[in-house]
Amino acid sequence: MIMKNLIIKLVLMVLLLGLFSSPLAAQTITDLSGRSVAVPDNIERIVALRGALSLVCYLNLADRVVGVEHHEAKPTSWVGTQGRSYRMANPHLGNLPIIGSRNKPLPEKIIATQPDIILLGSGNEHLADQLERQTSIPVIVVEAGDLGRNKQRFYRSLQLIGTLCGVEQRSQNIIQQIDENIAELARRTRDIPPHEQKTVYIGGLQFKVAHGILGTACNYPPFQMVNARNVVDDLVIKHKLVRGRFTINKETFISLDPDVLFICASGIDLVKNELKAPVYQGTRANRLDRVYLLMPHYYAADPATVLSEAWYVGKVLYPERFQDIKIATVAGQLYSFFVGRPLYREMTEIFGGFRKLPEDRCLQ
Repeated sequence: MIMKNLIIKLVLMVLLLGLFSSPLAAQTITDLSGRSVAVPDNIERIVALRGALSLVCYLNLADRVVGVEHHEAKPTSWVGTQGRSYRMANPHLGNLPIIGSRNKPLPEKIIATQPDIILLGSGNEHLADQLERQTSIPVIVVEAGDLGRNKQRFYRSLQLIGTLCGVEQRSQNIIQQIDENIAELARRTRDIPPHEQKTVYIGGLQFKVAHGILGTACNYPPFQMVNARNVVDDLVIKHKLVRGRFTINKETFISLDPDVLFICASGIDLVKNELKAPVYQGTRANRLDRVYLLMPHYYAADPATVLSEAWYVGKVLYPERFQDIKIATVAGQLYSFFVGRPLYREMTEIFGGFRKLPEDRCLQ
């Protein structure tokens, strides 16, 4: 009997030890939507949806991704494998199992990849709860964010994923790199006298669909970083904005008449035709040959492109304050830091780079 009781106690001890050392042991975190989520202590397999894949790649965690959305494997630019720095730097992601689309994740496909967590880069609490019920896998809401008004949510998301995946130092390094660039841009441009400040405008922005010269944005992060005077910032906008983006009418644009016109490559074909029209040929920027091309960065969510653009805008507006800056060099360094590859030349081949229009060579 004594021996039998001893064996039972030993078995119970082994079971308890196994329970507490099990990979299923969990911690509870609060995600960006305010939800409490129980997650494993050890996270080695990740599915990242609706923009969250970019955060995973910035944190050097692409090797932990086990499945991707349909568009991540499409050999196309803009929404496919070309044109977004995190995908271009990690081509192997296109070979992973497809787990649905951005708007329709497939629970059975996700389950088959056996992820430890699912990251949701946009969407609401309802969507996260629904996906968690369907898969029985922890779903964590994060924010792909931008470097403008949503910068702090972007930072919190990096810190949360970094803590969960054991790469806290990398998340802090990313935040430090962004803050240092923004501070240096501000230092170079904060004391420009009012009479020397140029007015600017961004056109050709993509939101939902391609737009021509009248597709613009207020509170545009690259302009804000160099204290540029965006002519639409003071407009009263009565219709709903798409992450700060909206359209204005032709008469408003003509009346604003900015000193310098920047055009996003996403709408360049439309804008080129528009600028030939007499109504636009008389605008100050067009008349004085101050029209410049910028590269798309998906609602300011690609920090390497956003910061590179800010340096370029600063150099265009105030060349005497940025004489030491070579855009190709700075951009290459930023892409190398954020995604591990100096992608500026490749991005230039796709979108045209940062350059004056209609010249064919980039500003160096």
